[in-house]
Amino acid sequence: MRALGFRTRLGLFFVGTLVVVQVLTASLASGVARSQLMVDGGHQLSTDAAAFVAQMTDLSAGVATSAQSMSLDAGMRAAVASRDREAMLSILRTSGQRMGAERMQMIDTHGVVQEDTAGDATPHPFPLPDLLKDGAGARAAAVTTVDGNAFWIVTVPVSAPHPIGRIAASIPVDDTLIEHMQHLSVLPRYAQLITRGADSEWVVVARGAGDLNLASGLRAAGLPLPLTPTRIDVDGQQMLLLAQPLETPGGSSPVYALIGYSLDNALAPYRAVRGAWAALLALSLATGLLVAWLVARSVSRPVEALAEVARRIEAGDYDTPVVVNRTDEIGQLALAIRTMSEAVRERERHIRYQAMHDPVSGLPNRTAAEDDIDDYLTRHPGAEGALLLVGLTRLPDIVKTVGHALADRLMGDAGARVRQLAGHHLVARATDTHFVLWMAGADRAAAIGLAFRLLDALGHPYTEADVSIDMGPAIGVALAPEHGMQAATLLRHAEVAQFAAAGSTRGVDVYDPDLDAHRPERLSLMSELRAAIDSDALELHYQPKLRLADGTMDAAEALIRWNHPTRGWIQPEEFIYAAEETGNIGRVTRWVLATAIAHVHQLGERGHALKVSINLSARDLEDAELPDRVGQLLRMHGVPGSMIVLEVTESAVIGEPEAALQVLRRLADMGIDIAIDDFGIGQSSFGYLRHLPVHELKIDKMFVQQLASDETDRTIVQSLIELGHRLGYQVTAEGVEDADALEYLRGVGCDHAQGYYVARAMDFHALNQLCEASGSHVV
Repeated sequence: MRALGFRTRLGLFFVGTLVVVQVLTASLASGVARSQLMVDGGHQLSTDAAAFVAQMTDLSAGVATSAQSMSLDAGMRAAVASRDREAMLSILRTSGQRMGAERMQMIDTHGVVQEDTAGDATPHPFPLPDLLKDGAGARAAAVTTVDGNAFWIVTVPVSAPHPIGRIAASIPVDDTLIEHMQHLSVLPRYAQLITRGADSEWVVVARGAGDLNLASGLRAAGLPLPLTPTRIDVDGQQMLLLAQPLETPGGSSPVYALIGYSLDNALAPYRAVRGAWAALLALSLATGLLVAWLVARSVSRPVEALAEVARRIEAGDYDTPVVVNRTDEIGQLALAIRTMSEAVRERERHIRYQAMHDPVSGLPNRTAAEDDIDDYLTRHPGAEGALLLVGLTRLPDIVKTVGHALADRLMGDAGARVRQLAGHHLVARATDTHFVLWMAGADRAAAIGLAFRLLDALGHPYTEADVSIDMGPAIGVALAPEHGMQAATLLRHAEVAQFAAAGSTRGVDVYDPDLDAHRPERLSLMSELRAAIDSDALELHYQPKLRLADGTMDAAEALIRWNHPTRGWIQPEEFIYAAEETGNIGRVTRWVLATAIAHVHQLGERGHALKVSINLSARDLEDAELPDRVGQLLRMHGVPGSMIVLEVTESAVIGEPEAALQVLRRLADMGIDIAIDDFGIGQSSFGYLRHLPVHELKIDKMFVQQLASDETDRTIVQSLIELGHRLGYQVTAEGVEDADALEYLRGVGCDHAQGYYVARAMDFHALNQLCEASGSHVV
C-alpha cells in the first residue's frame, strides 16, 4: 500500500484537528448544560417539595380552623353536653361537607369514638391516639393511609367550658386534591404520595397530573427512596426524584411526597440548538477542508522540492541547486539545506582524502596505492612494472627511544626524500615502517638502480637539534608480471625481499621464490597427512610399561610417528595439533586404533599377551560412533577388550563431560580399561574422576622426573598412589629416567613405571624382538 503524501497528511491533520476541536466543544457544551440542568433541577425539586409540604400544612390549618369553629358552636356544645346523638351526627355531617371531610368523628375524653358519620354506631377506640392531645386549643394533624387511600386527619378539642372531647375530620388526599394543588401553585407536573404496600414495596396512593409511576421506576432501578435529588430512568425518561416525608401518626405506615423533575423536558429547548450546532460543524468542516487544502498545498510544494534535493544529496549529488524563493521558515530551511550540502561535500572530500592518505607524510596510504597499481595492471595486462618496498628497520627502536612525535617527523622527512627521487612514480606509505614505490613500465635494472639511489639517500641520518638518527633502510623489490599481477601479491613478495635485504649487507634484494620461507607450504600439511593415512605412511612406536611387582613388561603405550618424505621426522605435537584444529583428528585416531589392535593380535599369535594403551583426543570423545568402531576392530582381529587401554586427559573429559561420559561407559562395558593420562595437572583432579569408569591413573612426568632429589615430589607421588589405590585404581608413573626413581616407586607400591630408564619408544619390529628376547621380563 502506497504511503500517504506529505500534502495529504498535512490536510488530514488540519481537518482532523478541526473535527476534534468541534466535537470536543460540542461535548463540553452539552455536558456543561446537562450538569447545570441537574443542579438547577435539584434545587427546583427541593423547593417544590418544601412548597408541597407547606400547602399540606396550610390545608390542615384551614380544616382545623373550621373544625375549631364547629367545636365552639353552642348547638354542638349543647348536643355534646346532653348526649343528643342525632343532633351531634347532623352537625358533624353538615360541618364535614363544608370542610370537604369524608368522615367526621366525635371522640370523648377517654379516646373512645362516640359518634361516627361513617355509620359505625358502636363506641370504639380512636385508632390514632397520637392525634388526641390534652390542653385547651391543642389541635393535631397528620397523614395516614386507610385501605390504600391517603387521608389528612385533623383533630380539635371541644370544651364546655372544660374539655369534653375531640372532633376528628378525615379529608381524603387523592388525585383530585393533588391536581387541585398543582393548579393553584407552581408544583411540578410529577408529584405523588407513596407509602409501603403489603409487600413492603413503595406504592402510589395519590398522584397529580403526571402520567409516570415514579414508584415503579424506583422498583425497576432497584434504588432506595431518594431523600436527595437522584437521577433515574422512568419509562424511558430521565428524571430527578426527591422524596419528602410527611407527618404521620405512630402506628401508621410512613407517607412520602415523591416529587419528579423531567430532565428530558428540560433539555428539549437545547435540541434545536444541537441541530444548529451540527449544521455549523458541517459548514466549518467544509470551510476548514478548503483552507487546509490551500495551506497544505502552499506548504507541501516547497517541502517536496526540498525532499527531492535531500534525496539527491543522499545519492551523492551535491551540485543540484536548492531553489525556494521564500523568506519564511521554509526559505530558511532551504538555505540550511544548501549550506549543509556544501558542508557535506567538503567534509566527504576531506574524509576521502584522509581515508586514502597518511596523515604523517601526506602520502597516499596502502589502500590508495593498491587501487592505483591494480588499476594500472588491469588496464595493461602483462605490462612490466616494479614495486619497491622501502623499510626503515630501526624505526621501532627509534619510537621506544625518542617517542612517537620525533619518529613521525623522521618518517615525514624520509617520505620527502623518497618522493624527491621517485619523480613521476607513485609513492605511498604502506605501513608504520614502510613506504611503497610503484614504477610503472620499469624493468629489473631500472628498479634496482632506483633502489640503490633510495638506499643512499636514506642512508644519511635524520638530524633534529642535537639528535642524529640512523634510519636503517632496507629495500625489497618485486617485479610484474614475473612475481605477480596483483598489488597484494607484489606487496607480499616485496616484503619477503625486504626482510631478506634487512638481514643482508646489501640493503637491497629482489624477490626470489626459491628462498621464500614464508610460502604457504604449511597449509598443505593436512592434505599431506590425509594422504599419508591413506597410503599407510604413518608409523606406530611403542614405549613399554614395567609392572613393578615382578619386573615384567606387560603393557606398552602406542605413539604415532610421521617420517615425511621431504621434511623428515615431524614432531607429533605439530601435526596432531593441526589435525585437531582442522577436524582431521578423527582420521588419525581411526588409523591408530586399527594399527594398534592389529599389532596386539600379531603379538598374541606369537604368544605375547601385551596390553596396549592408545591415546584419545577431546574430539574423539565427542564421537558417539567411536565405541562401535572400536568394537568392530576388536571383533575383526579377535582381540579381547581387556587387552586395550584407552588414555584420555582430564581436560578432554571436562570439555563435554556428558558426551565423554557416555562414550567412556560404552567402551568400559566392552571390557576396555580407561586410563587418565597426565594426572595431577588437570583442572578438575578428582572432581570428575568419581563419575568416570576409570581403571588406571597415569601420574604426570613433572612429578616423577625429580623423584631422586625432590622431597616435595616424593610426597605428592606417594599421596597420589595411595589415593588411587584406595579408590581401586591401578597407578602408572610416567617419566622414569633413573634407577632411584624406579626404586622409590617400587617402594611406595606404584603398579607400573614408564620412561626412558625403563625403555624408549620403539617401532613394532623392535618391540616384537624385545618380547622374544626377554620373555617380557625387562628389569
